[in-house]
Amino acid sequence: MSLKHLTGLAIAMTLSAGAVAAELAALGSTARGGTSQIGRTLSAAISEVGDLQMRPQELANTADYIPLVNAGEIEFGIANVVQLTYAVNGTGMSEGRPNENLQMVATLMPFRNAYIVRNDSDIKTVADLKGKRVPVFADKALGDYVTKGYFANADVSLGEVEGVAVPNFPRMWASFAEGSADVAIVVVGAGNSREYDASFGIRYLSFDDSPEALERMRVLLPQTYMQEMPAGSVPGIEEPTNVNVFDYTFFAGKDVSEEMVYKAVKALWEKEADLLAGGPFWNGFAKESMGKNVGLTYHPGAIKFYKEMGVWAE
Repeated sequence: MSLKHLTGLAIAMTLSAGAVAAELAALGSTARGGTSQIGRTLSAAISEVGDLQMRPQELANTADYIPLVNAGEIEFGIANVVQLTYAVNGTGMSEGRPNENLQMVATLMPFRNAYIVRNDSDIKTVADLKGKRVPVFADKALGDYVTKGYFANADVSLGEVEGVAVPNFPRMWASFAEGSADVAIVVVGAGNSREYDASFGIRYLSFDDSPEALERMRVLLPQTYMQEMPAGSVPGIEEPTNVNVFDYTFFAGKDVSEEMVYKAVKALWEKEADLLAGGPFWNGFAKESMGKNVGLTYHPGAIKFYKEMGVWAE
């Protein structure tokens, strides 16, 4: 065999060995919506580093893959901290079904959310929704908890509105756009809210940021907090407006190896710029905040990395 052929064979064997050495991991995500976009961007960023290849395992709902991560059938998952807190503790929307094997890997970005109304509406506050047409969701759905959390903030009962039953968020948005609902929940500054503003004009409703109002809200939306958005920050906010915020989280099963979790966190740290360029959902992501205390246990592999970077608060 010629030297040229031997060299080619050696290169092929080296590449093959590298491919075999790369670890593979699945990430629980959804097939559509913001969670899908976040999952694909996160998986691509981690995989580009090379030591760990991550593939989204997309299912219909977060509730479909959380038990799979808990059972060790999928290594990682993503969800907002409200759903994850309920899932770990077996309360709220996961009542009686604790997922005690889930551990935090990273806090990703703040998920800003609020009600919008049409700009010409006489609705100025959440309390003004009494007697109005308000989308309502099935019991224990995420939309149900968000809606009830919003009303708890205003200390108003949902029994005082005209409920418009919706099966999911897309149907709620369609109802708002067609005029059969007076209000809709949106991610602040998301594409659909910008489209509504361009079509007929929208206005965000501001929440009460008093400690008492926030405490009422947290009964339904654990770990939620407020942020004041300045006037002009996004279409529909023409004066300082308090919006609701809950963080998005990246988690793993407790039996996933420390080495694998360490590699995942390290890759996210190194790819901060790529994540921030991944779209508006990533606004507010900061690598130094990935180890943020959200009231849940972190995986030892993640803790090891954060300690090495000097960002772990004991």
